[in-house]
Amino acid sequence: MPLSINVGLSKKSSVDYQSQGRSINVTAELDQTLLARPAELQRQIAALYQQAQEALDQAATEPAAPPPQRTNGHAKANGNGDGYANGQQNGRTEPPMTTSQRRAILAIAQRHRADPDTECLDEFGCRVSELSIRQASLFIDYLNALTESGNGSRKAGAR
Repeated sequence: MPLSINVGLSKKSSVDYQSQGRSINVTAELDQTLLARPAELQRQIAALYQQAQEALDQAATEPAAPPPQRTNGHAKANGNGDGYANGQQNGRTEPPMTTSQRRAILAIAQRHRADPDTECLDEFGCRVSELSIRQASLFIDYLNALTESGNGSRKAGAR
């Protein structure tokens, strides 16, 4: 019975607050007698990792899909984001943000003296209370990005 080895690697990159991830899994069937020769087994596993790393590096050099274009603070539909105001998606409504998301938004904004509704209006064209669950997640990332850049709020109304 063969020995099955699975090697997996992943890599995530971010440009302009848009993340893209790539992953690869390589599965190989090896002779189970390798269990009696641990050094040879480790060498073959290392070779599998090397092949996976080379494949992942090659995939990373391929041109990435361009980030979604923005119009009035909303990402245009691109297949993986809703791209519609307030969660509207072909007549379906996305669920509203969760209580935890609302608390996070308010806490991050307060900590950095930003007005959450002003920031939200500029980014999404709606007030915080109108955000969908997906938009709230994006807005939390946006607020954290403002924080990480060290600029705090970019709005004049911030204290």
